Amino acid sequence: MKHIKFLFIPIVVLLITGCKKNISVNFSQTHNSKIFIEGMLYPGKVPQIFISKSNSFFSAKITPQQVFARGAVVKITNGTTVDVLVADSTFNKFRCRWEPFYRGNIAAVFGNTYKLEISFEGKNYTAGTTINQSPVTIESIVYTPQFFDVYGSHDGVIVTVTDHPGTSDFYRFQMNRIIDTSIKHAHVLDRFVNTCVSGPTEKFPVKDIGRIIFNDENADGQKIIMSIEVTFEYKKNDTAWVFMQSLDANAAEFYKDLDEQLQAIQNPFVEPVFINSKIPGAIGFFGSAVLSDSVRFIYPRDNP
Repeated sequence: MKHIKFLFIPIVVLLITGCKKNISVNFSQTHNSKIFIEGMLYPGKVPQIFISKSNSFFSAKITPQQVFARGAVVKITNGTTVDVLVADSTFNKFRCRWEPFYRGNIAAVFGNTYKLEISFEGKNYTAGTTINQSPVTIESIVYTPQFFDVYGSHDGVIVTVTDHPGTSDFYRFQMNRIIDTSIKHAHVLDRFVNTCVSGPTEKFPVKDIGRIIFNDENADGQKIIMSIEVTFEYKKNDTAWVFMQSLDANAAEFYKDLDEQLQAIQNPFVEPVFINSKIPGAIGFFGSAVLSDSVRFIYPRDNP
């Protein structure tokens, strides 16, 4: 038996190392492009609708400027007024890039129902939202050096709110801060070097939007405690302003699918998720959110 085992090992090795096959992949196949639409209305603010074109997986066009859907006709109506949006952009100083979008001229109003109409490259897209979410009150914000989720261990903040009873509510975290170039992204941009500011002490605003959507399922009218990982690093005594967004169902369901798909990519034990578009013929959503009153938060320690 010893001789049989000794001879069996090299045979298995040969089988494993010998099974090679060259596969030719044709990258020149035609890509059926779709447009991606991300539109969120906030009461008191003019609309910003982000519209981009999808590209093939190996396309070199990846920046917001390169994928922006130029030439679209974008309108938002509420039954009595028509707001024709125009192409505009803002400069993201943290990422050193321009981020284009379509900007409206008429501020959204709480209680109104809005219809989005887009015409682009011979196709039309429509979607609607009603801004009727009730703002929630933030009861407390505390720092936590460690909590766990499917992505692993994180530091962050714990936000407590009391849910409004009798309605289905969806919440998303928002933190506004002023940072400088010494601050890094907590994860994906930890090696990103900012080269577009005038010096290491120049300060600029950032908006940290939470990736997780919280809801009041099985907690209607009760206290909801949310552990949230922040996007940007921090230092002791850094000051931030925290909001909770109350989202409509379309926006909440889309962002929930997006986060769950990311979980599936990061963790092989998580069931894959398909992103369900809320706009027929396109990928994306048109929704609305109402912000809570802001609460000042001061970091009690340096980033670990």
